[in-house]
Amino acid sequence: MLRQVLRRGLQSFCRRLGLYVSRHPVFFLTVPAVLTITFGLSALNRFQPEGDLERLVAPSHSLAKIERSLASSLFPLDQSKSQLYSDLHTPGRYGRVILLSPPGDNILLQAEGILQTH
Repeated sequence: MLRQVLRRGLQSFCRRLGLYVSRHPVFFLTVPAVLTITFGLSALNRFQPEGDLERLVAPSHSLAKIERSLASSLFPLDQSKSQLYSDLHTPGRYGRVILLSPPGDNILLQAEGILQTH
């Protein structure tokens, strides 16, 4: 009994709502779009892109950040304005090895020696 009353009430409400929407299609097409654009632009103006990847990935109290700040204070990097770094070279605490093969040899054949160096 209660189920039938609820079903009839919901059915008549949905039918009347559908008729109202079909009689005013421009209103129901434009108003939601305008409201979405307005609220979206106002909400997106508050957000700023984060440029520091470390802040996004590591927590503020992580041990890695503490160790990195300690290493930076003890071993400062030379980042002067007179030196230009290419896009491939990022300043950091690591070394590079240039391996050369004798003329006519293949450097890939020395893979085991390269891995032992690593």
